[in-house]
Amino acid sequence: MSKVDLKSREWCELVFEGRNKAYGAYDLRSKAGRRHLYALIDIIIGIIAIGCIVAGTIAAKEALSASMAEGDAVTELSELKKDEPKKEEKKVEVKQEEIPQKQEVLVKSSIQFTVPEIVDQVDESKKMKTQDELQHTNVAISSITIEGNSDHGINVEDLRDNQVMGNGEAKPVASSAVVEEEAKVYNVVEQPPTFPGGEAALLKYIATHVKYPQIAQEQEIQGVVNLRFVVKEDGSVGDVQVAKSLESHCDQEAVRVVKSLPRFIPGKQQGKAVKVWFSLPVRFQLQ
Repeated sequence: MSKVDLKSREWCELVFEGRNKAYGAYDLRSKAGRRHLYALIDIIIGIIAIGCIVAGTIAAKEALSASMAEGDAVTELSELKKDEPKKEEKKVEVKQEEIPQKQEVLVKSSIQFTVPEIVDQVDESKKMKTQDELQHTNVAISSITIEGNSDHGINVEDLRDNQVMGNGEAKPVASSAVVEEEAKVYNVVEQPPTFPGGEAALLKYIATHVKYPQIAQEQEIQGVVNLRFVVKEDGSVGDVQVAKSLESHCDQEAVRVVKSLPRFIPGKQQGKAVKVWFSLPVRFQLQ
């Protein structure tokens, strides 16, 4: 028997020869090849459509990511601004109030005023003077008994707070404000203290004078000791404090070297040398 294509139209005609071709089976078999073709085409079109959708989605995501990255870069660059030059602030000189100086004035002799009291014996030194005796003497009545230095001076009760007894020569007395000003230590001043030769010379001095403690070397201790000390008005080193400790022996060595520093060029505030805090790190590092 020769090979027969069961899907061909000739086979369908042969099978339904002499039969009612209006029956549904004939119609189904005669159109089966066409239906199969259409179905295959639909499947291919569907696969292509799905592939296009997937590719389009991926491309859209990549484009969106690229645009967002570009936008962020533009925003970051636009936000970068050049540092505006700082405007120099005009320094306003503040006039300090002049502290009144205590002046020495001439005072006359005086005797202490005593309240009369009834006693058996009278102390002649404290006996109250009569009005006639006061008119014919240069002694004045006061709250204290003093030996004056002039018959034409004033009564000690008339002295003001800014005057002291003396021989007429003015002797300024330091007030509490002056004492506080001299004891004040500044953190920031107009002209900071500097080491002769600059920072490089200061670090070189520290490096050449620091002796690494033997116990710290054996324990392989390394690090930095942060110190703060006072540079006095004459440039000498004052109070030395350990701001950040490393190890007790290293701390002691750092303090020793700082105390041996030569004189600084002192800091100045309003043209006057003042005490200023100075910070300095001392590094200990094994070679």
